[in-house]
Amino acid sequence: MVKKERFDRSDIRKLNAISVLNQLRRQGELSRAQIANQLGLTRATVSSIVSDLIDSSLVKETAFTEGVTGRPGLLLKLNPDCGCMIGVEIDLDRISVIVADLGQEVIWEAEEGIEVGIRPEKCLSMAEELVKEGLSRGKDRGLDCFGICVAWAGLVNRYAGELSYGPTFGWEHVPLKSTWEKRFNVPVFVENEAHAGAMGAFHFGPTEGTLNLIYLSIGYGLAAGVFTDGVLLRGQNGYAGQVGHSSFADNQIVCGCGKTGCWVTEVGARAVLRKLADIGLNLPSNDAVDIVKSIDDLLQSGDARVKRVLESVGRQIGRGLAPMVQTFDPSQVIIGGRLGRLLKHAEPAIRKGWEEEVLPQMSETLQISVSDSHQDHLMGCLATVFDAVMKNPPIGAKG
Repeated sequence: MVKKERFDRSDIRKLNAISVLNQLRRQGELSRAQIANQLGLTRATVSSIVSDLIDSSLVKETAFTEGVTGRPGLLLKLNPDCGCMIGVEIDLDRISVIVADLGQEVIWEAEEGIEVGIRPEKCLSMAEELVKEGLSRGKDRGLDCFGICVAWAGLVNRYAGELSYGPTFGWEHVPLKSTWEKRFNVPVFVENEAHAGAMGAFHFGPTEGTLNLIYLSIGYGLAAGVFTDGVLLRGQNGYAGQVGHSSFADNQIVCGCGKTGCWVTEVGARAVLRKLADIGLNLPSNDAVDIVKSIDDLLQSGDARVKRVLESVGRQIGRGLAPMVQTFDPSQVIIGGRLGRLLKHAEPAIRKGWEEEVLPQMSETLQISVSDSHQDHLMGCLATVFDAVMKNPPIGAKG
């Protein structure tokens, strides 16, 4: 027997408040009358909800509507100054932190290098110091923090708030959520970096609101974030999207996960280094070295060999994408991550790779692009906190 949920008046009021916030989130400035009309609520109900949202500082009044008949109404918008959000990315050789207000205006950002093979305790201690500084920068602007989101590569148990297994780092069962929530007294979210990238693309990307998209994050690792009908697919434990460890090639190359022939062994950063070495270009292979700039410098100098290697990698990325496209039928594929800047040069090869494999009917309207932004995952962290505020607004939390 299915248990029926009961909603009291406060639940309904909060659901209506969420609906109001999402109208302002999607459309920008609106009047109370416009919101009431779009949601099918009475003006009195909307006015009462808006009053709560203004009291909580989530919404503010701006200016009177113009060019309308009858009595002009005050326009409403989300209040960017009601609080701040913090995004943290822990990569193989660096920790990056960004602080932004609710309008996504960046207040402060910082980056600190870390040693390859660093112990998780030391790494998280360094990250904590950066977060403390970020919280302080927000306080200087009079902004309380709505939450912190941390993105890193590997199997992230979002519900437990820990990195269960990070083959790139060699870390296992690294807790974070409970520790940081006690330390900083704000909500803490933990995301796989590809899921974070997908969140950023969905909420803040050039085609924001695309209901069916795949974000493929490629660096030293390889993973995907998949939105289907506007829902991010997480799976039973939150591990969904570990496509880099799918069997791809009979190359006998051992992956960080312990298996051989994984997709990442042909298209990840180490694969690019290996393929460049095969043609006589031996770049520093220390994981802490940012190989992207070194390779990009060679491209800018006109080295055709590097371009051919990247085109070969691009073709393999396209081939690996094909089964995903045929499984999820997205309208948008975005390729980003650490190698995004380099893969911009291989975009036609990526397209060719999947077009050769995908059913023509499924590729006709599919858009594919490469993001060369180094902040995709950080923006996704901000989107995660922002989404949590929109889904559970702190009504009455501020006076």
